[in-house]
Amino acid sequence: MFAQGPHTLPATQDASMSRDQSSPVTPAVTGTMAASGTNLIQAATAAAWVVVRKNLSERGIAASIEGYPQVWMRDTVITCLGAVSDRQPEMIDVLRRSLASLAAGQDRFGQLPFLIHIADGRTEFGSSDANPWFAIGCAVLLDASGDAEWYRQHMDRIVLALDWCESRDVQRCGLMESGECADWADLLSHHGKVLFPNVLYAHALRVTAERFATLGHPATARLQARHQLVREALRQAFWVAPFGTTVDDQTHHRVRQLANITLRARRYFLPWIGTFDFGDRLDVAGNLLAILSGVADPSQANAILDYIDGVGLNRPYPVQVYYPAIRPGDADWRDYYKIWDANTPHHYHNGGIWPWVGGAYIAALVRMGRRSEAEAHLARLAEAVMQGSQPGEFNEWLHGQSGRPMGARFQAWSAGMFIYARHAFDHGDCIGFPAIP
Repeated sequence: MFAQGPHTLPATQDASMSRDQSSPVTPAVTGTMAASGTNLIQAATAAAWVVVRKNLSERGIAASIEGYPQVWMRDTVITCLGAVSDRQPEMIDVLRRSLASLAAGQDRFGQLPFLIHIADGRTEFGSSDANPWFAIGCAVLLDASGDAEWYRQHMDRIVLALDWCESRDVQRCGLMESGECADWADLLSHHGKVLFPNVLYAHALRVTAERFATLGHPATARLQARHQLVREALRQAFWVAPFGTTVDDQTHHRVRQLANITLRARRYFLPWIGTFDFGDRLDVAGNLLAILSGVADPSQANAILDYIDGVGLNRPYPVQVYYPAIRPGDADWRDYYKIWDANTPHHYHNGGIWPWVGGAYIAALVRMGRRSEAEAHLARLAEAVMQGSQPGEFNEWLHGQSGRPMGARFQAWSAGMFIYARHAFDHGDCIGFPAIP
């Protein structure tokens, strides 16, 4: 989760990079790891709340007060999906403060900053997913707080944010265009029409239109129509058709036919599509959000979950975020992946294990009625986040093969999404991503 532009690698991350990554996972506290799954989940839940509160600040919630002392748009909303689950006033207030701090930096074109520095209030821009996360975050805040007045005050900003997304639809097909490293996977070469921000865009349109309809806003019908367009465009452009399906690509690029011929056995949404090329790997985060948002229909959702399990991405812990990992010499390889040894195979976004995505995985299993799998992986996720030099460090990510904790400690979204996963399993409620009727 590197800030775009000059930044410093956290000392904890630098130290973790030097560990022997081939070593087996050794729990820091044997007694904790030997506890029953239920006790471990309870302990991890309590530790998660400690980490969330550790990151509170006057400007909002830090991504990691130790490693990333900024309020990030995506981290804020992802963290607060879990943090507002029991509607504590303190957590509702920090979501409100975070969104307000970031909204104040919106430019005249509608683009929102992806972070604000806690120390001095400086903002940074350059993300394709900040705008849809803002709209989703405002909807989450409204649902958790009932504060319709605050939401009404921000309606124009939300419309402007979503109109900025539409302005990125350069081919007028419904889908935003992005440059490399422009969303949460900020060290991957996805470009063109990228799955992750477009799934968020579709969902942001939906939740905004639903709330605008209740509150009476003139943009409601336009946003509803736009949601239908974007969702259908995602299904048509990114899903690999099953064997025997005829795909008619009306553009002269013929990208869909090529993908259909090449990837018949891969049942997931493609990570990105360019003018004459496409990515063929599994972007787990984008696909899980497709399930939670309803972009994936039930058969697609179960096919994605089956694929994740079939290739072992939920082991040793949920969940490895990219498959297969990109290696030097592959067409998708970039030399900048070697920066700080961060994105070599099974590291960081290139096949590392991210607890926040693990939380989304468990919620997706719950959404699809796969509760026994969800329960088993919730216990595994608890084991993952309770590792470290002290129990409950909630690292940013873990090595994809060994499961060793890596990156910054006390990562807010790692903690928030554990709470989210626990809440989803206990209540069947995927906050921020209600099922489509």
